[in-house]
Formats: sequence, C-alpha cells, structure tokens
Amino acid sequence: MERLRDVELMTLSEFHYKRYAQEYKEIDEEYKMHKIAFLTRNASATKNTGTEKKPKEEYVFKSFKDFFDYEKILKEVDDELVGAEKEDFPINHLSPAQIALQHNSRKG
Repeated sequence: MERLRDVELMTLSEFHYKRYAQEYKEIDEEYKMHKIAFLTRNASATKNTGTEKKPKEEYVFKSFKDFFDYEKILKEVDDELVGAEKEDFPINHLSPAQIALQHNSRKG
C-alpha cells in the first residue's frame, strides 16, 4: 500500500499532473498499436503484375529493406548530426580538451 500512501501525500495539482501524464502515456501506447497495425497492412500489400486472364500478385515490398531502410535512416541522422557539429565548431584535428574549451567558452 505504499502507492496509496504516495497518493495521499500528493497535492491536488500533483495528482492531476500524474493523471494527465498517465493518460498521455496510454494515448502514446494506443498510437503505437495503431501504427503497427497500419505498417502490418502496408508490409503485406500486393500488386497485380499479371494480365487480366492470368492474374499474378506480388508483394509491393520485395524485402524488409525496401519497406524500412534502417541503414539509410541512421546515415541521414548521423549526417545531420555531423553537419550541425561542423556548423558549430569547425574541428580541424583538435584535441578533446581543445574541443571542450571551445564548447565551454561559447556565450549563451
């Protein structure tokens, strides 16, 4: 009954914030379930590649990589991160201490 004691010690505002947080968490979980259902439907999508007399269906996505290119997405994120670092600090073979000094000396 430790959790009940925690609730009793909360202010009304804290209780409402916790309740809202729980509702948002449940909405996020529901969103993930619906997204999985949608992606499952898309992954099993087929198209007709035959003729009207000889219909032949093939999967739209031949491989998982056609459906979700994990390496490509990671590379895009890495490139974006590297680009942002280059804008902030043009690193020309600086030592880690020099990089930290530049970072710490920034105003703001």
